[in-house]
Amino acid sequence: MKIKLEYSADVPALSNEALFLELLHLAVPETGLQLNGGFLQLILLNVEDMAELNALHLGHTGSTDVISYDLRDAETWQALDDEEIAAAEIYICPAVIEENAALYGNSISAELLLCAIHGMLHLAGEDDQTEEKRRRMQRKQEEILAKIAPPDCTFI
Repeated sequence: MKIKLEYSADVPALSNEALFLELLHLAVPETGLQLNGGFLQLILLNVEDMAELNALHLGHTGSTDVISYDLRDAETWQALDDEEIAAAEIYICPAVIEENAALYGNSISAELLLCAIHGMLHLAGEDDQTEEKRRRMQRKQEEILAKIAPPDCTFI
């Protein structure tokens, strides 16, 4: 599966983008995500842009860490096998990631990867709308992170 990484205005590039993308590729089969054509687009957003998406699409106030969009339409994607079209998007806000890393005692790199994994799990059909499902997703995220990423890896 092809994964593209983009940045919104005033979001600095990752210091080791290649490692981050390599770890994302390792995470995909662990999450069960199958796009069957198209690519996964990961976009790092500034606080203002993420707050706008959060309000527009989820009706929430303020910024958040991660939002996923499944762009596949069942009829369209059954007939489409084009890796040049985004099949799904994951938006992540590095500023919120930094706050969460400090709050949860994670490195910023680990927190960024956890959020990407979280977005992939949503795209693979998982949801966290109940406390039980949220705990299940958190366990899966932690298991995948432990499996694919060395504890000292950094890409921010």
